Amino acid sequence: MADHQILIIEDDPNWQDIFSEIIIDSGFEPVMAASPRAALKALQNQTYALAVVDISLSLPDYADRGGVEVLKVIASSPARLPAIVVTGYATVDLAIETLVDLNAVHFFRKDQFDRREFGRVVKREAVSAGRPKFSPEVVDVLSEREQEVLALLVQGQTNKQIAEELTVTVNTIKKHVQSIFTKLNVDNRAAAVARAFGRD
Repeated sequence: MADHQILIIEDDPNWQDIFSEIIIDSGFEPVMAASPRAALKALQNQTYALAVVDISLSLPDYADRGGVEVLKVIASSPARLPAIVVTGYATVDLAIETLVDLNAVHFFRKDQFDRREFGRVVKREAVSAGRPKFSPEVVDVLSEREQEVLALLVQGQTNKQIAEELTVTVNTIKKHVQSIFTKLNVDNRAAAVARAFGRD
């Protein structure tokens, strides 16, 4: 399933193994691309829940920035694909370029790599990738769980269907829906959906 595949763009076999192991432990399927060319081909043929992108994709050339070119393609794509950047050659300028200009969702330095934190970011970003792109104001006020509920409201699901999908009780969903209405200052589902996309 595409929504359970994570594209790893990394040329170093040791780091490929590390990322693959964490991604599998997080419940996703890793797909490997060791060069910019392989990455672009993979992006043409499939959709992914997340991309993990190393900036330097040439072991002999530390100055290589092939990963930045891949990030530019991801950032310009109409489909939303969150990207986590990992690099062994981090600079402040590189962090700003990838996080601000190229919309990466997180930046990891290999010399300070934290497996647990990486796993947390993978789960959070991969799960949210399948959601509709809500307006920033909505993302700011709703909790992670409320955004999940709102995404299912957008699909037209009933409270019962949402409860089954999220494996909670109908009463729990009713409370989430009421909280969404309150935070978005609306009193029905149609208004909540319109507000979610900034169309009110």
